[in-house]
Amino acid sequence: MPMPLQCRTFLVTPALDPTRFDKAEEVGADLGLLDLEDGVPQALKSEARRLAIAHLSGSRMRGPMCLRINSLRTEAGLRDVLALLESDARPDAVMLPKVESPAELQQLDALLGARFPELSLLGIIETARGVEAVDSIAMATPRLRGLIFGAADLSAQLGVPLSWESMLYARSRIAIAAAIAGVNAIDSPFFDLVDLAELEDETRRVCALGYTGKIVIHPDQVRVVHTALRPTSQMVAHARRVLAQASEGKGGIQVVGGSMIGPPLVTVARRVLATAQFEEVLAPVVLRAGVRNGDP
Repeated sequence: MPMPLQCRTFLVTPALDPTRFDKAEEVGADLGLLDLEDGVPQALKSEARRLAIAHLSGSRMRGPMCLRINSLRTEAGLRDVLALLESDARPDAVMLPKVESPAELQQLDALLGARFPELSLLGIIETARGVEAVDSIAMATPRLRGLIFGAADLSAQLGVPLSWESMLYARSRIAIAAAIAGVNAIDSPFFDLVDLAELEDETRRVCALGYTGKIVIHPDQVRVVHTALRPTSQMVAHARRVLAQASEGKGGIQVVGGSMIGPPLVTVARRVLATAQFEEVLAPVVLRAGVRNGDP
């Protein structure tokens, strides 16, 4: 089945412990992400690949699942693809790291296309070359459903701090490319597992840039990200006033609550209400997941 249309959270699990493979569904994350790349030491790549493929081929797999393979520029990445092609695995999406050109996604599309006709592709932009080529990468294939920003690798390559200021240009560039291509922009993980308030703040800031979701690395981060991406009650109320007045008027510029409102802001209001309605459907599911796992 194809990847869900809107994915706010991808919960990463290194593909080494099968008891954690279904954790995303348990805690209400939108997509589970089995990792064969950075989360797996080189000596354990083969074992992780075997465990991931077995899980994705099994009848007990719960919830949408994505597999992050290794770069196609590596032997491990080529072995990952070959293992997929020779298996009965049924991932909803495959995530390709360190994408630096559209050719990489096109090659992966060609390799997997006939065997997995409904499989979605995701590309991680985490190098300077990837940022520079992101406009063409975003248009690489109709199978591409999202661009993921990899802040940690980019900051290491550039030799700059992993801070909001140093990563702002790359974040913005990726968000604009994703919007033009009509795909999702998914933000980098927040690596501090304790400071949930800062995670919420960062999520709100990337949402303001146009990001629709975030990679999460701990179950406790899921609900925080979902809350931060949800429009506030004030935003929803304002959007309703804008649309109500727009429907009563004849278009053009109007005044709502002391602010000038034109057609672009009417579009924004529609998007706010659509997001709020999406959250109203999913919030009970997330709440039940939290209660099931002993959250208050």
